[in-house]
Amino acid sequence: METEQGAVKRINGGMRPPGSTSQDGVSSSISPSQRTVRKTRPQRIGKRMRQILRELEKADPEDLDEDVLAVYRALDEAGIETLLLDSEIDVRRTDASEPPKLISDILFTEVPALIAKPKDHEQVRLCVRACRDKRVPLVVRGAASSAFGAALPPDAGLVLDLGELVGVKSIDAERSTAKVLAGTRWADLSMELKKKGLALFSSPSSFFSTVGGWISTGGHGINSFSAGGISSQVRRLRVVLPDGTERSLSSKDPDFDLFSGTEGQLGVITEVSIAIRKMPKHSRAMLLQTSDEARAFRLLDSILGSGSKISHVMFYDEHRSREINQITPIPGNPLHDAPAILILLEGDTPEDIEIPLPSDIGWTEAPVFMANLLWGNRYFPMRARKQGPGMLGSEQVIPLVNMPRLLARTRKLGRMFGLEIASEAHIMSDKEALVLSFFLTDQRKPFMYTIHSIISMLLTRLGIEYGGRPYAVGIWNQPFSSFVFPEEQMDRLREKKRELDPEDLFNPSRFLSARSKFIAPIRFLLRERITLFALGSLLAATEFFSRISRRIMTSTRKEGPTPLELSSLACARCGACVSVCPAYLVTGRELVTGRGKMLFARSVLKGEAIDKRESDEIFLCIKCHACEEVCQTRLPLLLAYEELEERLESAHGRPKELIGKFVAEVEASKEYERLLYEGIISPDAGMKGGETDAV
Repeated sequence: METEQGAVKRINGGMRPPGSTSQDGVSSSISPSQRTVRKTRPQRIGKRMRQILRELEKADPEDLDEDVLAVYRALDEAGIETLLLDSEIDVRRTDASEPPKLISDILFTEVPALIAKPKDHEQVRLCVRACRDKRVPLVVRGAASSAFGAALPPDAGLVLDLGELVGVKSIDAERSTAKVLAGTRWADLSMELKKKGLALFSSPSSFFSTVGGWISTGGHGINSFSAGGISSQVRRLRVVLPDGTERSLSSKDPDFDLFSGTEGQLGVITEVSIAIRKMPKHSRAMLLQTSDEARAFRLLDSILGSGSKISHVMFYDEHRSREINQITPIPGNPLHDAPAILILLEGDTPEDIEIPLPSDIGWTEAPVFMANLLWGNRYFPMRARKQGPGMLGSEQVIPLVNMPRLLARTRKLGRMFGLEIASEAHIMSDKEALVLSFFLTDQRKPFMYTIHSIISMLLTRLGIEYGGRPYAVGIWNQPFSSFVFPEEQMDRLREKKRELDPEDLFNPSRFLSARSKFIAPIRFLLRERITLFALGSLLAATEFFSRISRRIMTSTRKEGPTPLELSSLACARCGACVSVCPAYLVTGRELVTGRGKMLFARSVLKGEAIDKRESDEIFLCIKCHACEEVCQTRLPLLLAYEELEERLESAHGRPKELIGKFVAEVEASKEYERLLYEGIISPDAGMKGGETDAV
């Protein structure tokens, strides 16, 4: 079970002490004397291991069609890393969403042919130009932590993976600006700033998403109450346009807004200059509860109008408070099953973190450790997912004045289907809130899961009914895109799309596209008026059929999954594990990460044929526990890895020679040393004389 200190320490990159144990009881350390002594550093760290894997994979580019093959050759000649292995392509066909198989089989009939992994701006530009010259569709992918389908490739083209377009180029404390490459994770940028006594103004709730990805989404998140949306903090962007040209835009440029909220359809952001601040000297988290929601919203109004130095405010409905009780490591029920408000105050004096609160509403303050625990868990809204073992829901921006009625309708909709829908809200200003509503589901039951997916669309439809808009569009919210952008702005964006990308090759089949790859019936269904009518009719009919629907929706779940079964189903696919994985940083393969392994495990559990090349790469792991430390759903990943390796070893054996080369490469890498320095992995984790725990 996780302690309060553990939750906060994990967010801050805290290191587990040597000799400690993870939540699954698997020891992560050995004595220092067991570690190998490194006398020399291998040359070309990472490149050597990648070359070994490239030779192992033996992927034949001649199997590509003529145009994609020409792109491959152009990128290879330019020294741009590419991947062809099926398992790597399978990972890039997913994001944090998991549509029902029936829907995904209809919408995504083609598979990407090639993955490109550029390391700098010029390589990105070459990738875009090569695809443009040969009319090959291209989809841009960052961390793929969104659940809206923005990173999903609907065509058999190229995936432009920006996962290694990373690095903090400069930090200028005097000008309060940091310059970073767009694939840099927010967590990594925050860590670099902390070393200099600096901080971000705001960050996404998906802390391991990329800088460019959140800007492309037009992000709001942590500290948006005080700092506003991310676009207001960006000072300059460097982008590659769909026609292969490049631009550098200041925040005052009239075209600056083309790249915020348009989800990468009008260009690839490659470099960002962003505003930063000094680390506040004092901060305080407070957690308040009231007996009912009416009192809670009265209290919220008082807090927002207090004039205090509030950085962030979160609202939890009674269902979310109950859910927190169920998953918290604190014994008993530390929260009442009642609404709660979490406040973060920041400033340079003790007086800055005080706030006047009304005495006539009737509120109680929760213990400080609970306030700190919830604040420490602010980046993990889907912590309860493994109880499902799946989770669905919606994210939408709502007028604050309408939020009480929306939450009441949301809970009513859940009751009609026998679901407990839990909601939390990030208060963006005194006028708007970003509302996240989630409910548990079980993707092992196709019919129920399909209906639950429709219910998640109903939640978005409800938000629109109360004056809201989807937080992002992607693929799944395309029917509601007109609520995100005013008509005049949408016309301007679509005109710019036609100008820059007339053949719709760049992030195709999105909401600015003139064409769609969806087959006719789905294309018809996704037309906005049809969808709104259908969902509105379904919403009106649910109350009439509520008794029947409750019986269907609450059928008995399957019991007793193994750690591998649980982890493969409950993985949120958020990508938090990717950027802290030493194996990924050395190999560049997502298959070796927690997310990649759990996707791969589904094929293994289904009894599908497994290629030995893919099997061998699964063993490239130093058992450092970093993936467990940042896991959104706190899955028993090390136990899952052991089970997966046992299954693969029985079929294909254990590649000990490859493992030995891999461990030597990891130990010699600068990235491994960085993770040690930052406390993300223990210095003794997993290493045993040049092998892993599993050898």
